[in-house]
Amino acid sequence: MSAFIIIIAIVYTLFLLFISIQYLNYSTINYFELESEKPVSIIICARNEEKTIAKCLLTILQQDYPKNLIEIVVINDASIDNTKEIAEKILKHHKIQYQLISNQIKIGKKKSLSNAIEISKNEIIITRDADTFTNSKIWLSNLVNFHIQKNKNFVIAPIMVSDNIGLLWALQAIETNILTVISIAFNKIKAPFLCNGANLLFTKTLFQNVNGYNSHIETESGDDVLFLEDVKKNNLNTIGFLKSKSSIVYTYPQKTFFKLIEQRCRWANKFNVNPNKINLVLGIFILCVNAIWIFAFIQSFFVLKNQHLGLIFIFLKLIIDSLLLFLALRFVNNKNLIWYVLPIGLIYPIYVCIISITSIIFKPKWK
Repeated sequence: MSAFIIIIAIVYTLFLLFISIQYLNYSTINYFELESEKPVSIIICARNEEKTIAKCLLTILQQDYPKNLIEIVVINDASIDNTKEIAEKILKHHKIQYQLISNQIKIGKKKSLSNAIEISKNEIIITRDADTFTNSKIWLSNLVNFHIQKNKNFVIAPIMVSDNIGLLWALQAIETNILTVISIAFNKIKAPFLCNGANLLFTKTLFQNVNGYNSHIETESGDDVLFLEDVKKNNLNTIGFLKSKSSIVYTYPQKTFFKLIEQRCRWANKFNVNPNKINLVLGIFILCVNAIWIFAFIQSFFVLKNQHLGLIFIFLKLIIDSLLLFLALRFVNNKNLIWYVLPIGLIYPIYVCIISITSIIFKPKWK
């Protein structure tokens, strides 16, 4: 068992060092000069988002981008609250090109997005979630100009959890930040496997060339990562990650631990249908590392033999995880998270094991 712990510790350390090096070698672009002004269609699928849809739309309308080149398409997927009324009021007031589609019955995100993309007027498509917002006024121009200047027809952009306080918030923010670092690192080696449909640019031609979401239309989730896999088969070189602070889109943290578990189970539901097994292999590896960490932590208290090996593994993981997090914090500039590094490092292994078990036992529920 001691030899196994040593091997896992070495592999984990080398893996995170590799991730860190690739991340640091990926160029950060904080501002693009607006060389070309191209029309864009921003598509937002919403269901029961009356509390968040206003901020989402307003931060899009505040972008430093010609308003006559922006089309906003909102799909109201049979909401039972005031999502439609709030969205319509804001869009009418700002006199912008828009389409507001209301599904009479819930048809799901992928079918809603497919319908919206079909009727959208422009070649450049940007998808956003209704529970997101931006702090930067050049988010849109950066995405469009990265697409144009780098000749990338599938642009992955960063998602972060908005500022808050408390362990539950810190857990989500730290996990999201580290996933962003990993995503950037794998894009550096031309092996992208993570993206988020809440901040994604692609062309309508590319969407049509890969037959949209048809290959996974019956899977409720995966309008992002499963779509990414189809794009990779079509043209890997057209994919790019926009590593830019001003292109970050923020989402809200889950308010309860149960809601967080439910959300993560929905994410894990994509593993079974994802043809790219990096997600699954990486997930199993991270689970093994954290399960061994829990074992080593318990063993260090009750088994004196080889106690030093367990303690070395415990502290090594905390140190290497902290280094990766500090890289992410340099990108996000969220200094408040520094105070949560140690407590999250101690509870994260338990959290990972809970997610792994519940994702197997429980079927995720969709809004």
